[in-house]
Amino acid sequence: MSNKFRFTLIRLGIVSLLALLTLQFVNFILTPTQNPLNDSYPYILAIIGFNLLSEGNIQINRYLDKKTPWFFRVMPRVLKQVSLSLLWTAIVGFALFRAIPNNTCNPEVHFRGIILTYVFGAIFVLIFNSILFLRSFFSNWRNSLIENEKLKQEKLKSEYRVLQNQMNPHFLFNSLSVLISEIHYNPDKAQEFARKMADVYRYVLQRRDDETVSLEKELQFTEKFIFLHKIRLGEAISLDNQVEPELLKLRIPPLTLQILVENAIKHNRATEKEPLHIWLKTDAETMTLEVRNNRQEKTTTFSSGTGLNNLSDRYRLLSGKTIKITETETEFTVQIPLLD
Repeated sequence: MSNKFRFTLIRLGIVSLLALLTLQFVNFILTPTQNPLNDSYPYILAIIGFNLLSEGNIQINRYLDKKTPWFFRVMPRVLKQVSLSLLWTAIVGFALFRAIPNNTCNPEVHFRGIILTYVFGAIFVLIFNSILFLRSFFSNWRNSLIENEKLKQEKLKSEYRVLQNQMNPHFLFNSLSVLISEIHYNPDKAQEFARKMADVYRYVLQRRDDETVSLEKELQFTEKFIFLHKIRLGEAISLDNQVEPELLKLRIPPLTLQILVENAIKHNRATEKEPLHIWLKTDAETMTLEVRNNRQEKTTTFSSGTGLNNLSDRYRLLSGKTIKITETETEFTVQIPLLD
């Protein structure tokens, strides 16, 4: 037996019991010392009537859920449901009372019984509809919350994709700028640089649809990225990897380290006399990765802030967490959360 069928049987049983109690109460009011009914026929009609009222109102509620949803037209919905319910009550009441034989009880009692039973039937319909109102309203409210949450998640994913896609042309533009410079100053190394750049950009394309990647893969990519710059800068740039091995399986957004390394290279001088040092260090307690570099800023560099702003927005949309930027006279540090 399905849950839906079991619930229907329970509902019919409860409504039938209410019908019997209502009719018995009407009888007690009309003739407290005797039963005015000669047989069980009115009781059967009462059970049929009350169940017709309840099932009819359920169908009315379902129909209006489709035609007049709560969250779009509240007052028209209430007016329609109340009007249709009262009309259905009048139709059922008229049909059932017509079915009661006139000789069932004396005329005076019969008339008062009709009035009282209809009044109690109307009260039953109002209470039943109130239950339907609440059930339907909260069901639609819950569904609306679920739907809004889905839309919110889709919006966040869409915004994240936009931010992520911004980085692909950003990275390509900077790499091509380096390649052009390399062709001009070191034509012999330009070919090797082009091959390595192809390997690096292949990684960028492969991770285009990924929201996160493992720290281990990102480090492997970063080492290749640093190699590209070493072709041009030689020993003027160094990367010190102090990442704890047990944290390598944790995740970060794709190209996070590339953005931070590129930011350090772009804004700081890197020569053999003034080498640029970049340190990568993890903290298992705070579950963070620290990317730090010595400050020896270029005076002619223009910054649009695209890289760090993009990274900050991606973290916010992806996990609700933020990156932390710390600047001193000698060092620039970005602390990023490591994700599960």
